[in-house]
Amino acid sequence: MAYTKIHPIKSTLKKALDYITDPKKTDGKLLVTSYGCSVETADIEMGFTLKQCYQKGNNLAHHLIQSFEPGEVSYEEAHRIGKELADEILGGKYEYVLTTHIDKGHVHNVRPDRAMRKAV
Repeated sequence: MAYTKIHPIKSTLKKALDYITDPKKTDGKLLVTSYGCSVETADIEMGFTLKQCYQKGNNLAHHLIQSFEPGEVSYEEAHRIGKELADEILGGKYEYVLTTHIDKGHVHNVRPDRAMRKAV
């Protein structure tokens, strides 16, 4: 069973996105998906969304990590499950970048998103 946790991104969205989309972690970026934004410009697009929000706070985005036990799922299956979770939770209302990391002893998805803000 997957373990999921969420924490805020408070410093720089660009650094977080650069880290999670690292080709060494994502099988040469094969395990990278985005919704509502381009992976290459997600920090700019999410920043624009943040400027349009009337509920501002200290968080630039939310960082969701979904980890699986070793051997529980394949990389591709983990990525599919992560996309299904993102689509279900965010309901097509918020942009996100989803990556599946394969550089550890276990598979895990990482997803910064602009959820939980209301646009003007």
